[in-house]
Amino acid sequence: MRHVKEIGTIIEQMQAAVAAMCEQNPDFYAKYPMSLTTEADNDDIRLVTEQWQLPDDYLYFLQHYVPDKVSWNTDQYISLNLYGARELPQGQWGYNYNPVTQEDILDWPSSYLVIASDEGDPYCMDLSRGDTVIYTAEHGTGRWDFDIAYDDLASFLQSALLPSGLEEWELEEDVQQVNYCQLMLTGEGQDKLKTIMFIKKTFSCDYAQARAYLDQLPLLVYKGVEQRAAGIEAQLKSIGADYKRS
Repeated sequence: MRHVKEIGTIIEQMQAAVAAMCEQNPDFYAKYPMSLTTEADNDDIRLVTEQWQLPDDYLYFLQHYVPDKVSWNTDQYISLNLYGARELPQGQWGYNYNPVTQEDILDWPSSYLVIASDEGDPYCMDLSRGDTVIYTAEHGTGRWDFDIAYDDLASFLQSALLPSGLEEWELEEDVQQVNYCQLMLTGEGQDKLKTIMFIKKTFSCDYAQARAYLDQLPLLVYKGVEQRAAGIEAQLKSIGADYKRS
């Protein structure tokens, strides 16, 4: 369990990130709540350990990562869902098991466990190895062509916390040099559909929720450091949305 302490720290950072998102837009998350707690149900843990022989680091993660409607959006991920113990069995559906026909999917590597997905792209561990190397492949290509995405679970989890639009050098800037701003979406602009899709991605909600939120403008879409605001502002300009920066 070499990375347990590091994984524990990352989970704490994830909790803080979820709390910050909810604080940034309380009206939205009051309607569409999400939460991240750190004590898994014993029955959920028992079910997954009976079904799979899991690496110790990953088992520790499942015991302390209990998401409710949590997804992660970065420059790399559109909407990354990291499964908790309760979601893990159903997270295999569509990859190694077809719930409609109730049949195994034969072209799926039998030792691969899907621990997360990003808009259908799976992130997996090969349980035959005994480590936590993370593999991924693009879905919808007609075949699974897996590559190593991360050397271990801790690195994978850390990637979910990297803010969109921030490069490593920006994260290392002295805090005294950081300026803050906020972006308010004020109108649907030139293309209502593109604006709805922007809201959908920004708030990790479904289409109906994004459309409903567009009817309640103005909408705070960002509040934080200016470096990240530049990327979001560029997106707003590219779709022709009406917005205000302050």
